[in-house]
Amino acid sequence: MKAGNESSSSMGGGCCGGSKSKSQKIKNGAGIVYNKKERPDIFNGPNMNHPKVIEAKVVLLGDSGVGKSSIAQRYCKNFFSESHDVTIGGAYLQQTVSLTDGTQVKLHIWDTGGSERFRSMVSLYYRDAAAAIICYDIGDDKSFQSVHFWINEMLNNNDREDFVMALAGNKADLDPALKKVNLATGDDIAKKHKMIFEETSAKTGEGV
Repeated sequence: MKAGNESSSSMGGGCCGGSKSKSQKIKNGAGIVYNKKERPDIFNGPNMNHPKVIEAKVVLLGDSGVGKSSIAQRYCKNFFSESHDVTIGGAYLQQTVSLTDGTQVKLHIWDTGGSERFRSMVSLYYRDAAAAIICYDIGDDKSFQSVHFWINEMLNNNDREDFVMALAGNKADLDPALKKVNLATGDDIAKKHKMIFEETSAKTGEGV
């Protein structure tokens, strides 16, 4: 059956003895006539070759040393390094995600510096963010206490009314004996502020 179909196609015939089918044609507003082979986009519709693109700004917030840069690198480049430089201000990365309906979501990701001396600069990065991922180190209780500060910063300084917040307890690969913030504690604060919550490990990729 397959060979027969290929033979029929090569002759240009249909089911009725080889008569060549008429090519589809369309005329644009200027009177120019195109066939389907020349301009398939006209026949198939604009969404076939030009998927919908949505752009969104995402910021990573949290104290210095919690692993924001490592999470961003793991997510965007599937890369991890044991050593990294302190982020001053913000570092920019980009990632595109394809949804099941063909929509392309282009994420503009800003990895912000968490040091107190840079906090006045950081506010410039998250004012119009569509989403914020607030990070803490599960082996550092102080970084978890700072989560409240970062939540308030986002709530009080974001210009958008519709934005999403997520909470990431990073360094989930730590030895259990070194963990200072348990899963339930992180989950409680996330539920209180209606945040998405996940424990992550930029080192192994878990949760990222």
